Parts: sequence; structure tokens; C-alpha cells
Amino acid sequence: MMWPFRSKARDAERVIAVFDEAVALATDKWLMFSKTIVFKSEVALGERIQLFAVPMFEGLRSNYPPLKNASAAVLLLIVAKGVQKSGTHSRAEIEQALGAPLPN
Repeated sequence: MMWPFRSKARDAERVIAVFDEAVALATDKWLMFSKTIVFKSEVALGERIQLFAVPMFEGLRSNYPPLKNASAAVLLLIVAKGVQKSGTHSRAEIEQALGAPLPN
């Protein structure tokens, strides 16, 4: 009998293995998104991130097999870290927009 914990641990290890690459992709896509899509000033950063996240989640799930069944929280973390790495917004702005702190 295989312990169910081992499967979850392996899944987590696979996600960790592609995390940095996925964040780099999110960074590049966010930069492209923010340069090509012009929003009115009243569209909040949180709304922009959510609009970006919808196709990004799909892309992450289809391009990275370990992320196929990843939770929305994991995918949103990848997106948020990508926005942070892009330099378009400060960590504080992103955290305020999402209503949650980002891990280091």
C-alpha cells in the first residue's frame, strides 16, 4: 500500500521544480499585457491582475504538466510573483490589490 502523503509530496516537488520558470513566464506575459492593454485609470490593479490571471492560469496549466491540477491559490501566487518581478508595481501595491501578503 502506498501512503497518500507520498503522492502529494511528489506533486509539490514537481510544482516547485517549475515554479521559477513559471514565474519568469508570468513576468514576460505581464509586461506584454500591461504594454498592450490600456485600462482607464479607475480600473484597480487587483482587477487588472484578475483579468490577466484568467488566460495565464490556462496557459500555466497547459504548458506545465505539474501545474495541470494546481490550485487557483498556487497559480495566483505565480502570477503575483510575476507581476512583482516585472517591476511595474511594488510589492506593497500588489499585496494591497490582492488583499494578501506575498511570500519572499
